[in-house]
Amino acid sequence: MADLITNPSEQSQRKPALVAVAVFLLLVIIAVLTLLPRIRHEHELAQQSDENAGPPPVTTTRVQSGASSGMLTLPGSVQAFDQTPIFARTNGYVKARYVDIGDHVHKGQLLALIEDPQTEEALRQAQATVVQLKAALAQAQANEHLADVTNQRWVALQQQGVVSKQDADTQFANYGAQAAAVGAAKANIAAGEANVQSLQEQLGFSRVTAPFDGIILARNIDVGSLISSGSANSVTQMFAIGEAGKVRVFTNVPQADAASMTSGQKATVSIRELPGSNYTGTVTRTSDAIDPGTRTLLVEVDLENKDMRILPGMYATVQFNIRDAAPPVMLPANGLIMRSAGPQAAVVDSNNTVHMHTLVLGRDTGSSVEVLSGLEPDDVVITSAGDRVVDGATVQPEMQAAPKP
Repeated sequence: MADLITNPSEQSQRKPALVAVAVFLLLVIIAVLTLLPRIRHEHELAQQSDENAGPPPVTTTRVQSGASSGMLTLPGSVQAFDQTPIFARTNGYVKARYVDIGDHVHKGQLLALIEDPQTEEALRQAQATVVQLKAALAQAQANEHLADVTNQRWVALQQQGVVSKQDADTQFANYGAQAAAVGAAKANIAAGEANVQSLQEQLGFSRVTAPFDGIILARNIDVGSLISSGSANSVTQMFAIGEAGKVRVFTNVPQADAASMTSGQKATVSIRELPGSNYTGTVTRTSDAIDPGTRTLLVEVDLENKDMRILPGMYATVQFNIRDAAPPVMLPANGLIMRSAGPQAAVVDSNNTVHMHTLVLGRDTGSSVEVLSGLEPDDVVITSAGDRVVDGATVQPEMQAAPKP
């Protein structure tokens, strides 16, 4: 019975030993839990290293040429077929105005009247001057006739020896002077009449008329407005007129399609504000030069607008049916490699060897890119190439279906 009773001093000695054993077991458990993930990770790395020891698998596709024909859709701007500002050719005040914005006018129709009192007064003075010049001509002709009669008398007297030859020559010279005065009077009348005609034409400019059939697009004057002649920036533009029975649609064609634009080519023009109305126009001219700022070709398409629904200044959409005799190769967007060497594509040959081809790109359609040079139809290219895809590398290609051009 006494042996079963533990000595308290012995119990106090056994407690530190138990604590040390528990701490040791806890450290062992922590070490095991720490080493197991590391061992597992090293095992996975070893497996990946074994897998990477062979050629890496890659997805490939076979590139094709683009469509030989297609639709080219571009924005356009509508302008009146003929459009011009109208300025005054004389100074004065607007006496009357007969048209306003939106009015349809005909060639020669009176648009406005300008009151020009200075020209009117100058015309009356010029006409009065012509009357005076004609009176002066009558007087000169009378003097010429008198000088002619006198000269004939002196010639007869000189032949009779009554007067000297010198006196007869003096009368003859006087007759010549009077004849010259008649010629000068006639010339003065011609100059005066020319001045009258000029002032009449100047006064005719007070009638502002339409240069062609069209629509009044702008009006900047009203009755009583002060008008100055000319066409400088400081001069008031009276009207703007445009012929809208036929309109021009201008659009800028990219350089890649500029060679497809020819005169006489048909184009379809649509306007969002006129749903269901597609207009067929004709390419009448191009600028025959690429704009260096935008690298585009300016193209003009003419449209008939007999119903007058198309308004000058509208935004339009122009569609061209273009054909390409040598369509470019279409490369999927994920097959394009952009590195320090520029745009490239990884081409796989029959031996599964990678060859990096430098590309010259055309248009980017989003899902694919035009390749102008660097690829040939039926080339096998790698899509979504990684860093291990380099020139000369061997790969395991997995062919995918070629995308539609």
